[in-house]
Amino acid sequence: MELFGFKVKVVFLISNNDVLAYSWHYTDRKALKHIEKIIEFHNLSGKMMESAKLEKWLKEKLEDVIIGEEKFSLPEFNYANKRVYEEILKIRKGEILTYSDIAKYSGIKFPQLLIALMRNPFQILIPCHRLLTKKGTLMGFYPLGIEVKKKLLEIEGIKI
Repeated sequence: MELFGFKVKVVFLISNNDVLAYSWHYTDRKALKHIEKIIEFHNLSGKMMESAKLEKWLKEKLEDVIIGEEKFSLPEFNYANKRVYEEILKIRKGEILTYSDIAKYSGIKFPQLLIALMRNPFQILIPCHRLLTKKGTLMGFYPLGIEVKKKLLEIEGIKI
């Protein structure tokens, strides 16, 4: 799949025809390994699969969030540290917050926040790329790296 100029492999987790999570990486093996970590962290179950149809759905959703003004809605599932994702979903396109802000608003400790971000079941749709350090610098963006995060912010009009 082409992700804003980056070529990635995507694996989806499906249950009852709903996407519960997805993972991407630059290789199939790493995408699979990452979705397994997401599944374990959130105690999810379903069928892991690759799908051109789902990639098209994802691409449209990503464009709605990054280029458009839409906000993603989480599926009705009790994801681990769901309040982190709910707080991040409040950040509008073109705005940024700090990791510390989200930890505070979510009521969790900073290390727990970082783990929740690394296990984000809907990366970019839950726009964790809109988080910066207290110093206003880029950090993280597991598993794709800081260059992807920087590109997403630039598309949204934020220069770092």
